[in-house]
Amino acid sequence: MSVNFDLTSHGYKIEAELGRNREGGRITWKAIELKTQQTVVIKQFCFAMASSSWSGYKAYEQEIKILQQLNHPGIPKYLNSLETEAGFCLIQEYIAASALSNFRELTVAEVKQIALKILDILVYLQQLNPPILHRDLKPENILLDEALNAYLIDFGFASLGSKEVAGSSVFKGTPGFIAPEQIIKPTTASDIYSLGVTLVCLLTRKDINEIRVSAPEDNPYQLTIKSLLPQLDQQFIGWLEKMTHAKVSQRFNHALAAKNALLELDLPEESPSEITPAVDSQLNSLVESRAIAGIGAISSLTTVAVWAINFAASQFESTIINIAIATLTAVAISITELGAVTIALADRQARWQAAALAVIIPVLLVSISSLIWGITEAVTISATISVIEVVLVSYYWWQIPTTQLNTKIRASLWLGAVAIGITLGLKLI
Repeated sequence: MSVNFDLTSHGYKIEAELGRNREGGRITWKAIELKTQQTVVIKQFCFAMASSSWSGYKAYEQEIKILQQLNHPGIPKYLNSLETEAGFCLIQEYIAASALSNFRELTVAEVKQIALKILDILVYLQQLNPPILHRDLKPENILLDEALNAYLIDFGFASLGSKEVAGSSVFKGTPGFIAPEQIIKPTTASDIYSLGVTLVCLLTRKDINEIRVSAPEDNPYQLTIKSLLPQLDQQFIGWLEKMTHAKVSQRFNHALAAKNALLELDLPEESPSEITPAVDSQLNSLVESRAIAGIGAISSLTTVAVWAINFAASQFESTIINIAIATLTAVAISITELGAVTIALADRQARWQAAALAVIIPVLLVSISSLIWGITEAVTISATISVIEVVLVSYYWWQIPTTQLNTKIRASLWLGAVAIGITLGLKLI
C-alpha cells in the first residue's frame, strides 16, 4: 500500500504510518479529521493486498462489535468506520503513547503500577455481561504514556464471553502469551496468564523467546519465575507464579482477585529517584474511605451486639433449644451474607439485589421466629445475627486492599473499633 494513501474524500488527512502487519493486511495510520481537526488513529484492513485474506474481515467485524460497547479511559474510543475500495477502515481515538515493547526500562514499582492499571481495565471488561476476553494481551498491545497511564488496544481477537473456539481459530492470539486452555476454551483467567507473561518480559527485560527457553520441556507453558527473577521480592514472585500458572485451576480466576492480591503485597520501597507518581490517587482514596467506613460499621455493630446479648441474657433463660436455634441462625446468616457478597463481586449490576438479599433474610428470620416461637426466640436470633454481622463485616473489612495499612495497624484499628463498640454497648444496658 502506498504511503500516499488518501482519505480526504472521507474527511480524513493521513499524517503518518504508525505500524504495519503485512500478513494480516493491516496498516495503522495517524490522521486528522478535517471537520473537527481531531487527531485520530485509522486502522486500515487491506483485503485487496495479495498477502492478505478475507479472514481479516471477520476480525474487523468482531472488533467493531466489541469496541462499540466499551467506555473506559484505558481503552481508546471507537469513533467511526468506513469502507474503501481496498477494504475497510476502523477509526479510533488517538493516544499519545508508545507500545510497552518500545518503552524505556521500567523499575519494579513501575511494573506493579502498570499491572494494576491493566488489571483495572480487565476488571471492567470481565464485569460486562457477557464478559469480554481480549485474548491477545502482550507488550505490543499495551500503550504507555510518560505519566505511566496504560491503554489496552487491538481487540481483533476478542470474544464475547467464554465461548468455545472453532478449529479455524485455534491460533488466535500470539504464541508464547496464550494460556494453554485458550486453544480450546478461553476463560477470564486466560487474559490473566497473558498479562503475567507480559509482566515477566518487562521485569526480565527479555523477549518472549528468551523467556520460554527456561520453561520445562514437558510443560512449555509453565514459566520458572524464581530462576528468571532470582532477585525479585518473594511475595511478588509468588504473585507472578499464580498469574502464570499453566493449570487454570491454580491461577487467579479473574482480574479482580489478581488486582486485590497485588494491592496486598508489601513490596520493598525503592529509592526516591525510582518512584513514580501514586498508582492511582482516586483508587487509593476510594480504598481508604471504604476502610474508614468499615471501622465505623464494626464499632456500631459491636455496640448493637453487646446490647442485644446482655438484653437477651437478662430477660430470658438460655435453654438448649434457644442455643440450638441461635447456632442454626448463625450458620444461615453466614451462608446468606457470603453468598450476597459473592454475587456482588461477580456482577456489579447485581449488587443491589445482593444488598437486598443481605438485609431481607435477617429480617425474615426475626419476623418468622417471633410469629412461630414467640418473642424469646426472636430476641435470641436478633442477638445472634448482630454477632455474626460483626464477624462478617470484620472479615470483609480485613480483605479491603490498601497500601496504607499494614497488618499491625489493621489489627490495632479492629481491636479499637471492637473495644469502642463493647464500651458503648455496656453503657446502653
